[in-house]
Amino acid sequence: MQGLKEKKLIKVVFFGTGGTISGLSSDSSDVLNYKAGLVGVSDLAQSALFQGTEAADFEPVFEQIAQIDSKDMQFAIWQKLLERLVFWSKDAEVQGFVITHGTDTIEETAYFLYRATRVLKNLPTIALTCAMRPASAVDADGPQNLRDATTLALDPNWHESGVLVVCAGVVHHALNVQKVFVERLDAFSSLPAEPVGRFVSGTLVKHRNSMATDAHSQTEPESLVDDVSVLELSIDALLKAVEWPWVEIVLNYAQNTGAVIDALLGHQKPNGQTLAGIVTAGTGMGTVSGELAIALQRAQQKGVLIWQSSKCAFAQTKTKQDANFFDFHGLSPVKARVALILHLLMRR
Repeated sequence: MQGLKEKKLIKVVFFGTGGTISGLSSDSSDVLNYKAGLVGVSDLAQSALFQGTEAADFEPVFEQIAQIDSKDMQFAIWQKLLERLVFWSKDAEVQGFVITHGTDTIEETAYFLYRATRVLKNLPTIALTCAMRPASAVDADGPQNLRDATTLALDPNWHESGVLVVCAGVVHHALNVQKVFVERLDAFSSLPAEPVGRFVSGTLVKHRNSMATDAHSQTEPESLVDDVSVLELSIDALLKAVEWPWVEIVLNYAQNTGAVIDALLGHQKPNGQTLAGIVTAGTGMGTVSGELAIALQRAQQKGVLIWQSSKCAFAQTKTKQDANFFDFHGLSPVKARVALILHLLMRR
């Protein structure tokens, strides 16, 4: 008698980092006064996913990378996430990854992972998800977000789609996602691009006309490749980095004298580290005051690398012909900072 054909085992790896999605409050009606990062990722998933027959469809793997409020995100946590992603990507049974994260810095973590993992071939989709209400809330949004992220990770149509953020039924590409609201459950936007997908009546739909549909079809200015060398990141170098380049963001505003630049240039960290880069969050098209520009030029003369950005939420910065600083083509200030850190790190 012919034996039964063994069903191929499918795994989804869940990484927990903390955040509101794992937060608890003593009052289920209080969605403001809670402590983030108290519920483990395995407990979150067991509660959200495995109450019915779903548990038989795939094998979950759980790893608790951190348990923090994401406002306290550290480079070491990014390194640990990257290390474990690399490890599990070698397992042919892994269909996808789901990362639970706080909303405050999820766009930075997503962007870092997007840049760091582009060199990996055949990488399963990485879906980050989050919540605006703690797990203890009577109407917590985390469970549905976790179910949606898991659905995406398991969907063959989304396999190898790069790094995505799933929240409130909307799927954002890591390159575009920004948190723009502090209270709405749908707290994120991809503008001036469009989300790459969304759940419509429970069905996951991919938007073909989006600026970004996967990690390798994203339209990027040539200078991002030619000048920044972001596609040549060494995972080994990222994992071994102990001291990351010191890069700050400087905001432009009325009567900015540039004094903060001089303060930064005059400071040295306890380990002897000095300022390596500045991202300007300029006004409008990335402009800065005359006095701030002069101060930035002083920093530039001392070897500090200056990149431009705009504090306008949906700006796509373009450099004027007489500009003296590098134009980073519309990345938000926090993402431009991550890109500059990686650029400086690879130049060592």
